[in-house]
Amino acid sequence: MNRFFVTFFGFVNFYILIRVLSKDDFGAWVLFLSIASLMELIKHGFVRNPLIRFLALSAKEEGPVIQTSSFFLNIVVGVLEVFVLLLCSVYLTEFWNAPQLGPMFRIYAISTALLVPVNHFDVVQQANLSFKGTFMSNFTRHCGLCLFIVITLLAGHTVTPLQLVYAQLCAIIASVFVSFFFARRYVRFSRWVDPAWFRQLRSYGFFTFGTNVSSMINRSIDSWMIGKLISPAAVTIFNPAIRISNLVEVPTETLTSIFFPKLSERIAQAGPETATDLYEKAVGAITAFMIPVVAFFIVFAGPVVYFVAGPGFEDTVPILQITMFYGLMIPFNRFMGITLDALGKARTNFFFVVRNASINVVSNFFFISQFGVIGAAYGTLTSYIIVSLLNLFYLRRNLNVSLGNIARNMFAFYPRVYNSGVRMLRMEH
Repeated sequence: MNRFFVTFFGFVNFYILIRVLSKDDFGAWVLFLSIASLMELIKHGFVRNPLIRFLALSAKEEGPVIQTSSFFLNIVVGVLEVFVLLLCSVYLTEFWNAPQLGPMFRIYAISTALLVPVNHFDVVQQANLSFKGTFMSNFTRHCGLCLFIVITLLAGHTVTPLQLVYAQLCAIIASVFVSFFFARRYVRFSRWVDPAWFRQLRSYGFFTFGTNVSSMINRSIDSWMIGKLISPAAVTIFNPAIRISNLVEVPTETLTSIFFPKLSERIAQAGPETATDLYEKAVGAITAFMIPVVAFFIVFAGPVVYFVAGPGFEDTVPILQITMFYGLMIPFNRFMGITLDALGKARTNFFFVVRNASINVVSNFFFISQFGVIGAAYGTLTSYIIVSLLNLFYLRRNLNVSLGNIARNMFAFYPRVYNSGVRMLRMEH
């Protein structure tokens, strides 16, 4: 549910802003969001996965010591991110030739510092399988920005990218209080930072951080390379297809956020052999769900793009038709990463994601150079196909994952949905 509302408000913002901002300003806003998302994923890598894993595996009395060490690590990462954002305000502005980005990154550096406690509070709740507070915190952040955009336009005022960053800052300040209110029953600190736990969290977090960063870079390479090789305005043509594809991927994102703590708990209780069965069932079910959705958006790509972006985006239609195929391969790769992290193989997952990003860079550079904006879609799809084949080979050899079992779970999904629907209709009568 959290992921749904984050994506929903992001989509509403996109729907409005693509119509009121110039193509240069909107392209700059998209590039800014990609860096902001990268900063948040860095925190998630260093804090979320290590904290969830070790709270699940450790004795309850160790919880306060683990939380204190994790929060200190969170602060260290936050300070480094502020420094990186200040560098971005200089160098990325020149790299993309987008002067709007300088003050945007400087303001977001303040937001990044405020997200340190928000991140800790949200992760502690997730570790305790409590998602209400995380939902309310995310709702406050993203609904706040959306309300600012709507109210400003209804009042007859124009919106600038810098104003959007200020509004985002105000929404994050509100989310600090909301997240603390719901997390206070789970937050327990010790009086000191335990050096041993700090090193253990840092070591594990280094690889999950690298995995998340490489994964985010992998998802943003196409837009970044379009911004550099063509222009920020060209990013505006490409972005509607990515936005729609991200909306379709919400079920996968939502399921992975629930899957990781559940899988970590199951492995701790029943052993690592449970990972294979859970992977096959999760990937089979989500792929079965995605097939009709992807087919719908491919067939009706023209009307969908017109509804989402308005007139003048005819070049986006074939891009969307290609990007929709991402949704059929992402479950295989996303759940593999979650499974490896839950098994404690964060190092292996890190190197795999770096490999994926490297393949994507080469593929995008070649196809964008040859075909222009649509080449980014060709390049990313090609890299997804290559990576999926490599991942399936690894899973078969090391976890005994069977593509046949995934297919059986996938086809079994439809009768289960049908039978559930029949039972609901009978209950109504």
